[in-house]
Amino acid sequence: MTEPTISWNDILEVGQGGPGCGQLFIDGKQPKGAFRYLPPALYHDGKVYASTFVPGGFIVCEIDPVTLVRREVTARLPYARLEAIDGDEIFYVDHHASDSVSRIAIHRPQPFLTRLTGRFGKR
Repeated sequence: MTEPTISWNDILEVGQGGPGCGQLFIDGKQPKGAFRYLPPALYHDGKVYASTFVPGGFIVCEIDPVTLVRREVTARLPYARLEAIDGDEIFYVDHHASDSVSRIAIHRPQPFLTRLTGRFGKR
């Protein structure tokens, strides 16, 4: 699969003096849901990763460029401008006015049978 074309539209400042968030387009189409995203978005292992603006902060999500389905991979963070992805870790700037970099693990869902076995194995 070739790397998708990522573009932005309607970038607006969030709050007074806050970061600019806008509409994300992957190959000319918007991901499902009415969300605004903080540029940049990153492509890694066949998925697009973007920081979604939500009330009270940002949630990093993984978007399938074919189906455009969005899945959250982190809890809500105060600020998250994506810098890089290395393996299963996302590196992000954690403050709007500085270059302080943090990292967080990508949480991938467990297969159904693994969850089910784990639940019954604890009894």
